[in-house]
Order: sequence, then structure tokens, then C-alpha cells
Amino acid sequence: MDAKTLMKHLNLLSLLALLWLIPTCNRNAVPTPIAGDFVPGEHQAFFIDVAEEGGVWLAPDTLNALGVDVNAADAPALRLSWNGQTVPTRSVEDEGKWGLFFFAPAFHTRYTQETSFLLELDATDTPIPTQTPAEATMPALPGLTQVTWEEDRRYFPQATAEIPWLWQPIYAPGEIAHTLSLTNAVAGPMTVTVRLWSHTRFTPTPDHRLQLYWDEELKGQWEWAGQGMQTLTASWDEATPQGNHTLTLNTPAVSESGIAIVWIDGWDITYPHASVPPNGLLQAQGATLSAGEEGLMVLDVTEGLAPVHLGKTAPDGNIGVEPGHRYWIGNFEAATTPVRVRPPLSLDVASLADTTYLVIAPTAAHETLEPLLAHRRAEGLVTAMVTPQAIYDTFGAGRAEPAAINALVQSLPALRYLLLAGDAVADPAGYDTEGQQLRVVAPFTRTAVLGETPADGRYSVNAEGFPTVAVGRFPAETVAGIKALVEKTLLWETTEETPTVVLVTDNELRFSDMLDAIIPLISGGEDAERIDSGEERSRERLLEALNRGPTWFNYTGHGSLTRLCDEEILTINDGENWKQPSVVVAWTCLAGHFAHPTQASIAEAWMQTAGGGAVAFLGPVGETTTFEQRPAAQAFYAALPQQRRIGDAWLKAIQTETGAPDVRWGFLVLGDPALDVKPGP
Repeated sequence: MDAKTLMKHLNLLSLLALLWLIPTCNRNAVPTPIAGDFVPGEHQAFFIDVAEEGGVWLAPDTLNALGVDVNAADAPALRLSWNGQTVPTRSVEDEGKWGLFFFAPAFHTRYTQETSFLLELDATDTPIPTQTPAEATMPALPGLTQVTWEEDRRYFPQATAEIPWLWQPIYAPGEIAHTLSLTNAVAGPMTVTVRLWSHTRFTPTPDHRLQLYWDEELKGQWEWAGQGMQTLTASWDEATPQGNHTLTLNTPAVSESGIAIVWIDGWDITYPHASVPPNGLLQAQGATLSAGEEGLMVLDVTEGLAPVHLGKTAPDGNIGVEPGHRYWIGNFEAATTPVRVRPPLSLDVASLADTTYLVIAPTAAHETLEPLLAHRRAEGLVTAMVTPQAIYDTFGAGRAEPAAINALVQSLPALRYLLLAGDAVADPAGYDTEGQQLRVVAPFTRTAVLGETPADGRYSVNAEGFPTVAVGRFPAETVAGIKALVEKTLLWETTEETPTVVLVTDNELRFSDMLDAIIPLISGGEDAERIDSGEERSRERLLEALNRGPTWFNYTGHGSLTRLCDEEILTINDGENWKQPSVVVAWTCLAGHFAHPTQASIAEAWMQTAGGGAVAFLGPVGETTTFEQRPAAQAFYAALPQQRRIGDAWLKAIQTETGAPDVRWGFLVLGDPALDVKPGP
């Protein structure tokens, strides 16, 4: 099925820059923030959340606030780890009190740009090992530093980048030019690495060309064929790197058969730095590294989780090193501080062993969700509710990761229903802080047409790759949004009125043929009201039907984030135009894409309507064809007479019909997976 392209979105972000904090003589004036419910002395472990790669300093005031005796004669026993792997540390006496220093590698993911380290009190520590540096020889060479320019302006799910956010396009023939400034730069080797996604492909090949100019001098040129991520590197000796320069990327015309388009992801520039840069990181060019200052601590951080202390720089500012190795150079008082320190949220997995209905929701939404859990308990389900951060802390080394939720789901043998209460986002670092937005991380899967799409259904997959749990989501970012969905769910299940069936098709033969194939499987389908989008007053008739009472609304046809069919038989704003709840089943494209970074989907908007609109939505987050959708639709409706809950019916469908993975994981239930479908379909 064809569908409209995801709408473009800009929202210019500011140029990435490194911020370096140089403490004053009172190094404890601004302590690291301690987040969460915290009582000094009651916790034996804390997560240390770090934003950037580099040296990290936990000042005595911070450790003291955690309950560490910083005045003891001996250094405190503190164990640091990342994802179960020990991280070496160094205890340092600062004005008679103990602080803690460590090197933090960056482990960024598409969900977070922070790295969480676990600090355990009164545990066996692992000191940073010390090694005598190699003998310094001449000549001493400045170290190489790297600076990155990148802006995340455009989300391209088709791009195969790990984090598919790109900067700006170049249409051939065309160019972009940026003025940039290099500080403390000295003559020597310079390398520019360009990361881009080639958007187009056509014959003849090669169909893409790129030229890199540095101050109007050609430094690199490349050609390649087809779509895909490209990493292009140019190196040269630069005599005058200090100051402002112009970097120009040019795409010459290839042929008259098409306009080549590339999207720039970003670029890195590596150059010799005369002193220690703000982040303290340098790569050695030769056997002697010139740091420009005496008495600086030097760590070999080539293996980030296994740093080695080489001592301090000599009076001439030099130290013997290994060519090509990376080093952190500085002093503990000039190291960065963590973003936050927080006690872990514990999760008693054993107590959840008999749970059949699990809700994962941020704490702010728990009270609002309790009436729904009470209703499910009255039906005989064993309910439980946990916070996503508790799952991340227990199974995901403190970070928002789908694998953490997968691990929990697979550890619960009795689980039948999983409800995720909170929205999800595709934004980089979208889960670094919960703030006022309710979010539960979503896994992504790669599809044939759209590229990556959210795929909550994958939380149902066991170790053998077989789906076993009915999954649904309340895609709301506010407590008010969750409340509307809870109330509408309870209203649907407690009303005695029987839903009527409304069947809507787009005005193309393939869509009406698909509807004909599933009508015999729908209870009352032969007698249900059927509306074709090409008929006169089709929109008015549909809204009249949706306002008469609770409905089962089935649609086959074109769709997008904001409308159904070209004639706009319904739009994103129409949730306000029907006042009765509906179960919406949409065999279309894109209408359920709840993680789009800038545009709400039809499903989200309709579900946010209090009282009316959609009480549940079974539909797509991506794009698939009617041919692919039809077997799944038939399997779903065939399952409904035996599986009275919408999640059970969809689970049975994807267990039975395994032909099209993009339908199996690209269609999902938004709403409570345990929703009773009631008499009707």
C-alpha cells in the first residue's frame, strides 16, 4: 500500500559544543545533584550518570552526602562498575578529605547520550593501575585532538545510521560551506572525516560525487553508487591551522538522469593541539607527547574501561607515550562532575512471578492507573505495576534500553498482558531525563519501506523468537492523557450497550476486495454499515455512525500520520468530532506511528479524546502493502470469536500468520491489550 511520505520537520538545533567546568579554589561550592528519594546512610549503592567522555571527579562533599566517611585515615572502599564490568578508580585526598576520580568512557546509544556507572559503598575497590611511562625522546610532538560538528535537524528512518538523525542536504550540483575555528592549533597532520547518507540512486553508476575544499583548496574527492551511509576521510599536512577556516562540501552533477542528493550527518576534524584541550583527551603522534604544562596527571585511556596511570608530565611538559594511544591529561580538580547521582530503584522480580497483567508506567501515573488495575484484578488477573526506571536499573545498567524490558518480560513465566503507560520518542537522548513527560522506551525494528519503526510487539518475543505476550501502549505524555485512556477503557467495558460495526474502505478495488475477504469473518459484518470514501457524503455518514454509540470501526485504504484516504474521510482532528468510544482497526499505513519526533499520529490524537474517539487502535506504524496485510487481517478476525480480548486476538494472529514480518511487528495495539472486545466482531 502506498502512503504519504513522513512530513518534513526542521527545528534547528544549536551547534554541538564541549562545555568545560574549571572549578574555583573552593572545589565543593557546587556539589553534584543527588536525585531521587534519598536518605543519607540508607543506601549502599548509587548510579553516577555522566554526560561526556573524560575524567570525572566525585568531590568530598558529594561522597559525604552519600554517607561515605571522607575524614577517615584510610581511603574509603568504593567499587565502581559499568554494566557489571569493574571500572578502576583513584581515591584522592583533597584538603584532608577523600574524593574519588575515575575515567568515564562514552557509551552513547540511540536512546541516551548519558552513561551510568554503579558506585557501591563499602565494597572492594579496584585502583587505577600505575605504569612507568616509556622514556621521553625527542622530538616531542603535540597530541591530536578531535572536534565534532553535528546538528540533528531531520529524522530519516530510512537511513541506516545507528541514530538516523541528519543535518542538512546537498542537491547536485550544489555545495554547503561552513566557517569554523580551531583553537590552540599548530602545524601538522590534519584529518577531516565526513559522515553522510546518500539519499538517491539511479543509473549510470557511480551516481554520487563529493568534493571537500579547505579554504578553497581541494583536499578530497570521492565517488560511489547508490543509497547508504558513507564515511569519507581526507588527510593532509596543514601549515596554518590556527583560527578561522572555511570547509566546503561540493556535489558536482553526475548526469542528466537525476539529481543526486546527500544528507550530511556531521564531520570530525582531528588536528595537533598545542596544549591540553578542554576535554583533556589527546592522541599521541609519536613516542613523546607534549602537554605544554608540568605536573599534569596522565592516563592511558586507549582501553576506556582499563585506564593506566602513567604519572605526571615532566618539567618541560612532556611524557613518554605509545604512538596512536589515547590519553586523558589533567588534574582531578579540573575533571568534570556527573550530571546526577541517584540511588538505584530496586525491582523484586521474585514477587512478580505470578503476574499475568503487568503495567510499566512512570511513578507520576501510578495513582491514575490504579482503577484499571483494580478492574483487572476483579476479572481474576494477577496485576502488578512497576516503573520503567526500576527496570532499567535492575536489568539495563541504569539506562533506558529495550533489552531491559525484554529481560523482565522473559523472567515472568505467567505473564499474559503487558501495558506500557507512557509515550516513546525517536529523539536522541529522549530518555535522559523523565522531567514532566511520561515515557517508556520502545524497541525499533527495520522495515523494507519506511526503515526503522517502533515495534512494541517485540517485547512479546521469547528466547526462541516466538511471540507469547499480548502487548499494548497508552501513548500519552501526561497524567491527564493517561487518565482519559483509563476512564475510556473502563467506560467501554462497563457499558451495557453493544458496539455496532462500521466498515469503511478507500475507493480503490484492492481495498474493497480486502474488505470483502474479511467481512465473512466479522460477526454481523454482512449487515454492518459499509461506507466507500468515494461515495457522496461519505465523511458525514461516517461521523454520524461514530456518534450513534460505541462502535467497531474497521478501515482499509490509504493512510498517513494525519488523515485516512486522499478524500480525508477522517483526519487527525476528528477525535473531537465523535463523542462515543470506538475500537479502531486500520489496515493502512503510518496512522499509529506514536514515536514520530515532531508529528502526533491519528491514533494518538484520537485516543486523547476524553469519552469519545478511539479506546483502542490496532494499526500500523510503518508502510506495508494490502497484499501483506490481508493474511494478518483474516487471522485477526478469525481469532476474535475465541479470543475476546483485543491483545489476545492480535497475538493469536501473529502467532498463526508469520508471512510478513513488517506487518507482524509494524502493526500494534495502542490501548489496553486486555480490553474486552464485547459482543460484536
